[in-house]
Amino acid sequence: MSIDDGREPFYDPEDLLDELDSIIRDQAMLDGRTAALRARYAALEAFGERYDEPGDGPYSFPKEYGRVNIEFAAKYLDDASRQMQGVATYGLNPARELAAKVREYPTPEHEQTNRDSGNAIADAVARSADRDGAQR
Repeated sequence: MSIDDGREPFYDPEDLLDELDSIIRDQAMLDGRTAALRARYAALEAFGERYDEPGDGPYSFPKEYGRVNIEFAAKYLDDASRQMQGVATYGLNPARELAAKVREYPTPEHEQTNRDSGNAIADAVARSADRDGAQR
């Protein structure tokens, strides 16, 4: 249901589509940055023991295991990257497809108004062609 009381829309669909395109680009860039950060954490895994937090005594277990923290930080970044891809695949891209269709379409009355060119002869020929086409 739509109510058109002659007012102009507050937002221009082209501007909104541009903003959506910007969000899609930003999302793709964020996904790329997340994947790159995951790879950098994965590269630290070989040095994980270096990042252990020592225990209370010389023979105690570490309070924090650097290798485990690195491994799971990389895993969670990988999960986040997959979720971001899902946002694009199942949310942003379908929204963009529909948003691209949001525009004013010509109506029969609008076409007739546009057809009246101000040239009386051309307008008469166009109306005659319309009548001839309607009679067939």
